[in-house]
Amino acid sequence: MYGEVMILINALFNYVILSFTNSICYMQQKRMRLIISAFLAGIWIVIFGHHFLMMVIAFILMITTAFGLQIRKLWKGALMCFVAALFAGGLFTAFEPLWINASVLTLLIISGVVATAGLLLLKNRLQVARGDTLQQRLVQLCELRLRDITISLKCFIDTGNTTVEPLSGKPVHFVRYKAIEHSLPENLKMALFRWDVNEPYDLDMFPEEYRKKVAVIPITTVQEKKTYSLALRYDKWLIMDEDTRPISPGFFIITIQNTPFPQEADAILHFTALYHI
Repeated sequence: MYGEVMILINALFNYVILSFTNSICYMQQKRMRLIISAFLAGIWIVIFGHHFLMMVIAFILMITTAFGLQIRKLWKGALMCFVAALFAGGLFTAFEPLWINASVLTLLIISGVVATAGLLLLKNRLQVARGDTLQQRLVQLCELRLRDITISLKCFIDTGNTTVEPLSGKPVHFVRYKAIEHSLPENLKMALFRWDVNEPYDLDMFPEEYRKKVAVIPITTVQEKKTYSLALRYDKWLIMDEDTRPISPGFFIITIQNTPFPQEADAILHFTALYHI
């Protein structure tokens, strides 16, 4: 096989791997830089052969040209490129007997398609796994304290929850009524159901010891209608992992509707809870 063809095949294979790494690791390198890097490594391999030392030098040349000399980027890029090369190379080797007598052009096209399709599949699986890991990290076992009430809750930190109490600017969390029903005193439960959204600032139904903790929060619905929700100011909200850590002071709204929360959680936390994990 002609040397220029070998260079093209190697460069194509290298470019697919570099593009995959650039995307999955958010390197944000320009396409031309990746192309130059891919061709340099391809030329090196064709000239000096597939000896182990030459392959290591070609790999280092490719990575440093593509992603620079910053240690953190270099290490992350090298590791992901190595994984991608093993995966794509394994796929290409597995299917190689099917096109052993194919023309050079056919081999070039098939090698590119196989490498690209295989790495797209790998990218999808890695992103799903990364999303699952993040979702798991966003689920925390918490303890809510309101006067003499202490409740254990499975909480989900929702990065889209930006609700705040308008006067203080403090974060607002959401708790399912079913999750705390058994812990609330009867007079507080009765007050929650007697409260009228059409007369939101009439709070006389609440026991005096809880009345100072009640806040009325205006909310705009998806249909852009203005309504009100009732919130309670908690005394403490603790994240119960290896180190018990309190989250910022704030309020929580008790959702009477039995709508399920993400991750089967009992509560949805404000996005600022991320700062405490």
